[in-house]
Amino acid sequence: MTKYETTFILDPGLDETRVNEEVEHVVQWIKGLGGEVLDVQRWGKRRLAYEIGRRRDGIYTLVLYQGPGAIVKELDRKFRLNESVLRSLTVLYVPPELTQPQVDAEALAAAAEDAADE
Repeated sequence: MTKYETTFILDPGLDETRVNEEVEHVVQWIKGLGGEVLDVQRWGKRRLAYEIGRRRDGIYTLVLYQGPGAIVKELDRKFRLNESVLRSLTVLYVPPELTQPQVDAEALAAAAEDAADE
């Protein structure tokens, strides 16, 4: 199964119980579509980079899950139908250790020797 990260922005006017309900709906959608939720991170209310529907703030949530590829399309459809969701973005999950550059110790030592020779 493939791992995905979905970040969605909720309407800032929602109260805490409604936000919890919306996040729980998303988790249940994922489970219902044959996925497994690995992590839910609530980033809270933050300023948007630009206004969306005359709103300057949004409540951000990130969900890390794994499941079949069809789950992404269905989640996107459900987000578009939900008026509480301002924006959503789903990407393939890339572990942090793969995004950091790998330094070859031999090449580093050779470069240090070349710099010392000059």
